[in-house]
Amino acid sequence: MAPSQVAEQENPTEESATSTLGQGGEVPRLGLRQILIVLTVTLATGVYAFTWNSVTVAMPHMQGAFSATIDQVAWVMISFVIGSAVMTASVGFLSNRYGRKEVFIISSVGFLATLVGCALSTSLVEMVVWRFLQGLCGSGLMPLGQIIAVNAFPKERYGQATALWALGFVTANVVSPAISGIIVDALSWQWIFLFPLPVGVAMLLAAIYLVPRTPRSERNLNVTGYAALIVGITALQLMLARGERLDWFESKEILIETAVAVLGLYWFIANTIAAREPFFDRALFLNRNYNLGNFVVFIVGTVMFLPLLLVPLELQQISGYPALDTGYLLMSRGAGSVMGLLILSRFRDRVDPRPILALGLLCTAIGSYSMSTWTVDIRAWDVIWANWLLGIATGAVWAPLNTLTLSRLSERLQDQGVAFYYLAFDVGSAIGTAVVIGLHARHSQVNRAILSEQITPHGNAVELPALWSLGEGAGLASLEQELARQATMIAFNNSFVVIAVVMLAALLLVPLFRYERAS
Repeated sequence: MAPSQVAEQENPTEESATSTLGQGGEVPRLGLRQILIVLTVTLATGVYAFTWNSVTVAMPHMQGAFSATIDQVAWVMISFVIGSAVMTASVGFLSNRYGRKEVFIISSVGFLATLVGCALSTSLVEMVVWRFLQGLCGSGLMPLGQIIAVNAFPKERYGQATALWALGFVTANVVSPAISGIIVDALSWQWIFLFPLPVGVAMLLAAIYLVPRTPRSERNLNVTGYAALIVGITALQLMLARGERLDWFESKEILIETAVAVLGLYWFIANTIAAREPFFDRALFLNRNYNLGNFVVFIVGTVMFLPLLLVPLELQQISGYPALDTGYLLMSRGAGSVMGLLILSRFRDRVDPRPILALGLLCTAIGSYSMSTWTVDIRAWDVIWANWLLGIATGAVWAPLNTLTLSRLSERLQDQGVAFYYLAFDVGSAIGTAVVIGLHARHSQVNRAILSEQITPHGNAVELPALWSLGEGAGLASLEQELARQATMIAFNNSFVVIAVVMLAALLLVPLFRYERAS
């Protein structure tokens, strides 16, 4: 690697930092076309995120429709995750080789076709196949959408473009449970796939007209490195998705998948170091901010969106909130996300993003810790304000972290860099979900055993009401139900403490980022 290429990653030339400046050093005004490009890719990201999250609401209904067991219907999500991993890993190469616009259009067409296929599925096998194709086609919309958005704006507005683009991803993540719950209750589970189609078609037509073409490169595919990465990531995703059901390393399947994942990822790393033309350009990993940003986004991925999984379960299982009310309460997180990202978009990269990132991580820790203090009688206001704070924090983390990690990548490395960045986030999310769900199940059992030890016919640690009389069957049943409820509540609280601790640990990495204000 020539020294000039290395310098390009750490310290961009003055020309690259100032080429978009107008007269007098002012950032030029945005044109209508630029704004429409960002709106188009934001809609694409929103449609993808909506579908991604809505399926979790519809899965119980799919289980009944297909007469499937829990393990069988879980493949609706597993197949999607595997397809997403395959495409996310390869989107950088495909974009460089065939053009950014071409890959984005093909991904959009394929994704919209899979929405129809999923809605028309009449068996579990059909659904699993269509969901795999959906992940394969749709996951490229995320990294490509961000690249297109930030390149539509001047370089000095990188953070602003990222914040506006992230509105689609973050907002759809939050509002989709409530909207999909209404759709499933009023119509049927098939409509969660048909509902986003009109927006998706409008987005596709706009993209065909608006999104600019990019130069193509004749870069060759490193088949060995790519195959090793796909095999390793696929095995890892299978292990994480099925580990809890199969009692982890007590299962031969999990042991085999772990071995394959370790060998595949080891071979990929070795190939990246030693190959003449690796699958991911080695120049990416000479950039300090990029390496650090990938590590931080991996950590953020493990825990940041877990409350979207845990809070609905807690509200419904512990406090008895209806599904629709739960969705409405969680929309406060969407309001916070929109507010935070809109405020960030006004900064236009005029402030150092590191304090904002630190504030976002801190707010996530505070919001998560406040959730760990809830009792079984959860008040609606507690849910609203904590989730609003988490929504603000999501915007304050996502846009600055993207800016610090990706804004200084050269045009040549941009597609590969964003693809690997989202791959790190996806892997972190899968690992975090598996670990926290495993801890939650274990803590529930341990807490129940500890609480049960305090209840005996010869004296109790607390005074029991007459309803829980140990001398009557109905009283014993009521007591057992309450013990299980309290044990599960403590397990939820422990999970939120874990999220808070991880976010506080990530705070220590923020000062390690370098930041240079554009000239």
